[in-house]
Amino acid sequence: MSAMPEESLREIAATNEPPHTLASPEFFFLLQRIDRLDEKLTREIRDGDQKSEELITAVEQKLTQRIDVVEQKLTRHIEEVEQKLTQRIDAVEQKLTEHIEEVEQKLTQRIDAVEKTLTQGIDAVDQKLTRRMDALEEKLGLRIDKQDDKLNSLKFWAIGAVITISVGFIGTIATLLYK
Repeated sequence: MSAMPEESLREIAATNEPPHTLASPEFFFLLQRIDRLDEKLTREIRDGDQKSEELITAVEQKLTQRIDVVEQKLTRHIEEVEQKLTQRIDAVEQKLTEHIEEVEQKLTQRIDAVEKTLTQGIDAVDQKLTRRMDALEEKLGLRIDKQDDKLNSLKFWAIGAVITISVGFIGTIATLLYK
């Protein structure tokens, strides 16, 4: 292998003249060597990038799978907790509803009993007051009748007295006039 680059060799072959280059063959050798190393390094970097991407993808897939598993577990756990809490809430709600209904029934019975007692008491007071009012009305009726009788008697007596006095005056006047 020659130390000169291929371009220089082609140029020399085409022109049959010695090369007109500013650099020595060793410099070209070093440049070729640097080029090869650069290509090798670039390939290794690409391979490393590809491997890194594959590793990242693999790690990402594993993490996604683990996250999915954890998410499923959490979802199941949340659903179980929600179901348990819903059952407990339903049980508490049912107990409270039953208790409220019992209390409502007891209070309704007590209210009915108090209402019945008060109604009986009011009816008894009403009957008592009605009897007393009837008795007072009867007494007042009797007194009014007595007073009316007395007033009628007084009227008749007064009328009788007026008539007697009038007849007496008329008799006196007539006697006086006769004489």
